[in-house]
Amino acid sequence: MMGLNNKNRRKFEELLIVQAFKDSSFKTALIENPKIAIAQHFGTQLPTEIEIRVLQETDKVLYVVLPHT
Repeated sequence: MMGLNNKNRRKFEELLIVQAFKDSSFKTALIENPKIAIAQHFGTQLPTEIEIRVLQETDKVLYVVLPHT
């Protein structure tokens, strides 16, 4: 799995988003259990100390993610 620096993280997020739009079952799995969905689709495990949450915006809800410092 690529390191989680900002450049690679953005690229990885883009891959997840593109795949979620292409495959509704992947999207559902990604929302319900991201680590398992990523492991099954990309064949890689996220480190156990990393928690990942996937949220989907709506036409009335916008999420802003602030990076850690």
